[in-house]
Amino acid sequence: MNENNTTGKSIVLLAMLLGVVGGVMLAPLLSKDKKGGTEEQVSKLEELTRLIDNEYVDKIESDSAQSAMLNGLLMGMDPHSHYFSKEELSKQEEELQGGFDGIGVVLRHINDTVRASQVMEGSPAARAGVEPGDRIIKVDTTTVSGVKMKSDDVVKKIRGNRGTKVVLTLERYGESKPLRCEITRDAINTPSVPYSGMIDGETGYIKVTKFIGPTYRDFHKALASLKEQGMTRLIIDLRGNGGGLLEIAVQMANDLLDKGDLIVYTDGAHQRRRNTYSDRESFYSGEVVVMIDEMSASASEVVAGAIQDNDRGIIVGRRSFGKGLVQQQFDLADGSAVWLTIARYYTPSGRCIQRPYDKGTDEYYTSYLTRMLEEMESDSIVSELTDSTKYYTKKGRVVYGGGGIFPDKVLSYLKDSNLIYFNALLNKSCINDLALDYVAKNLKELRKSYPSADAFVKNFEVSDVLLQELVAYGERKNAKYDAKSARKYDKLIRTTLKAYIADNLFGTATFYKIYATTDHELAQVLGSKTTKTKKQ
Repeated sequence: MNENNTTGKSIVLLAMLLGVVGGVMLAPLLSKDKKGGTEEQVSKLEELTRLIDNEYVDKIESDSAQSAMLNGLLMGMDPHSHYFSKEELSKQEEELQGGFDGIGVVLRHINDTVRASQVMEGSPAARAGVEPGDRIIKVDTTTVSGVKMKSDDVVKKIRGNRGTKVVLTLERYGESKPLRCEITRDAINTPSVPYSGMIDGETGYIKVTKFIGPTYRDFHKALASLKEQGMTRLIIDLRGNGGGLLEIAVQMANDLLDKGDLIVYTDGAHQRRRNTYSDRESFYSGEVVVMIDEMSASASEVVAGAIQDNDRGIIVGRRSFGKGLVQQQFDLADGSAVWLTIARYYTPSGRCIQRPYDKGTDEYYTSYLTRMLEEMESDSIVSELTDSTKYYTKKGRVVYGGGGIFPDKVLSYLKDSNLIYFNALLNKSCINDLALDYVAKNLKELRKSYPSADAFVKNFEVSDVLLQELVAYGERKNAKYDAKSARKYDKLIRTTLKAYIADNLFGTATFYKIYATTDHELAQVLGSKTTKTKKQ
């Protein structure tokens, strides 16, 4: 949601690192009985752990020390092999399955206060009466606001096994006394296809944020719906999508390619080459455009590479991350696990799009971030190739590997010094914080005036008074007002504020529906009618 951001570098870099860490592509989960290392190596690890426990300058938990050592060992081999403790593994598996047990509230920390932001429709929290904007003061008997408690620690206290209960003590705008909400936890689904819809009479749009268990089901459902609405041109938005399960990428590509088309193949020193082909006739045969950016990784690159190499559609955006390593899960005796790189994957033309990591993991990420900064400040996308070998698509077009998927049509960053003010409002959380305050203070009136998401999208407008509140809010958070910037990007600022208000009221789908109207990259795609990707 920061596609326009070219100045808030610290925010950008942090978001990139988090996205890369979270963008793990996992092969089908298997457990093998192979022994890892000799008894002597295991003994050394135990000896080192005891040494750290007894002699290190600071107090460190044994589990933390072992985790650090194991990850140091793995990351010395490649950037994406990783060790997970039992607790970390459970969290990763929840994410890949697309759900968790909880109450269905998106939390926000504002000034050391925990607040309910989006309350998911039909969730346990919604049924118990939790409202967007509520301040969460206590979870059961533990005070969580005003005590500098970490966000992860608050989440741990609120989550729990389905069927168990949790009591929240809330403060609500307009209420003089705290409210007590007893909530029975249940299964909560996290959407990976948060929005799809017809953008114009012929163009359908599907946003995919990650590749997890339910993703293909939701993608296919969206695709079928758009076909019924007369779609002849499909835009798949994979920007910011760090990847996930390889099998989900294969299923998505299956819906778009001809039977027998090669989708991807994997190969490794201990893994025989394995080709994966489309095994059915394409579900959709119209034009295809895939949008990618520097945060599109692993499974996103599998889909983009399959579409590009089979000449099934065009790839638009900026060069993707470049992760072509396949991890497989190996379970350990204590319930922890290792995601070990077992193979590389290759696009149908034979490209491995993995960026080089022979200089170490630190250099691997540093070079990526350096490239990003150069592209932000340059008038062109940096296009150095780490693999000059020419590969050929089905129709004979030349493509290159070794550093991500390079798009057929490049979309450079939107560079304008006047964007600095908007970026400051966004990066300092002025827009989304004010949106939550506004919803909290006007919830009854908003629900009465806009009983549905469609009514809100059609009729709500950000008033001049609300815009001035945003300016004042920004000043308090050191986002200094810039009159020229505010005038030039008035529509962008208003629409973004409207989108965040909608997110709190109606959820993520409505956010994307509104925000898409200000997306300058999407606008460029919509303005291009020369894709010529429809099957003949």
